[in-house]
Amino acid sequence: MQRLQAFKFELMPTGGQQRDMRRYAGACRYVFNTALALQKARYEHGEKKLGYAGLCKR
Repeated sequence: MQRLQAFKFELMPTGGQQRDMRRYAGACRYVFNTALALQKARYEHGEKKLGYAGLCKR
């Protein structure tokens, strides 16, 4: 019989680390939303969607 085991961790960042994590999350949201807007615009114009490499070149 196989036994499953789980671990629980809690992050306790310092003030500077919290700021850096929020900044990183904000940058990720910006990149995602910009790529989504680009894909939506291409879809509305009847163009093919860009793949990963095409989005990276933007």
